[in-house]
Amino acid sequence: MDKQEQLRLSNDKWQQDNRCWQSEMQDWQHETQRLVALLYMLEKALPEHSSRLDKHKARIDQHDQDLSRYRCGLEKNCMPECPSRIELDKLQHLHDVMAHSHEEMAREHASFSKDYKRKMRRFRDLTERLQNELEKLID
Repeated sequence: MDKQEQLRLSNDKWQQDNRCWQSEMQDWQHETQRLVALLYMLEKALPEHSSRLDKHKARIDQHDQDLSRYRCGLEKNCMPECPSRIELDKLQHLHDVMAHSHEEMAREHASFSKDYKRKMRRFRDLTERLQNELEKLID
């Protein structure tokens, strides 16, 4: 084999290596894009959930304040000048309003709880998916 043929064979090997590297690069870029997409979904899931959690907490706090004011007005030792004091003729109506408010809050909380669990399962699934993708890349 002459020198030029040896050089050509070396060049063929280099080109084959380069094609392999190009193929690996395309695979890695695709895998990286998939991981970025998963990270984006994870990143997006938490702030949305956190915002809903904050709003729901505020609703529960407001409901607690309403219940406390109502309770204060029901107490026998509630002073006549107290803004929470309830006149006897308005007591049943206010009680009905508070019962309705409490039932509504219970439904809202049950719905939020169900949604919370669903979103946490989704978040867990996404993290598992990310972990599995990473395991495939490393192995």
